[in-house]
Amino acid sequence: MTESPAVSQLRLVDWNLAAEDLATVLYDVDGDTSVFVDAARGTDGIEDVAAPTSTGGSGYVLVTANPDALPFFRTFLVLTARAGLLVRSPVVYSDFETRGEVVGDASALQTAVDAAPRTIDVTIENIGSRPSQRTDPFFELSNRQREAVFTAFEHGYYQHPRETTHAELAEELGCAANTVSEHLQKAEVKLIKALVELQS
Repeated sequence: MTESPAVSQLRLVDWNLAAEDLATVLYDVDGDTSVFVDAARGTDGIEDVAAPTSTGGSGYVLVTANPDALPFFRTFLVLTARAGLLVRSPVVYSDFETRGEVVGDASALQTAVDAAPRTIDVTIENIGSRPSQRTDPFFELSNRQREAVFTAFEHGYYQHPRETTHAELAEELGCAANTVSEHLQKAEVKLIKALVELQS
């Protein structure tokens, strides 16, 4: 789904693997929810897909599946659990990769990485203390949304008056002007929401 132009990012926000033969996972879809729902329903091992009928775009999708239908996710959770690590929500799928934050001992993390199948290419970006999601307003942004915001800022888009246009930013980012507009609008909503929640 992360290869589809209709979905810019998937966030796995919650999951339940208590039953051996059934997994329930909640996705937050940044993009056309109906495209994700149709793809999920056409996937072997998916038992049920539920989404609000009034969404018409980005939103939550609840998926019930045979755990074998989610091989990467299941492997990821098993490896981290065996190493005594915790996986923080959300696990983010975008730009042909899966990103997540794991809490625990660094040596235990290395053990999990060493045990990962060779078909999974694992990169550890950072080890150390981090602020909580609550104090990191950029956490929810996709890579492209983050890139669009920083590029817009660097080129004076947020100056008054503006020093650049969507068309100029599109040329810089290598995409269409309406795509730049969409990335910025979605990022701005997420950033404003995060900042408001910081004050609540």
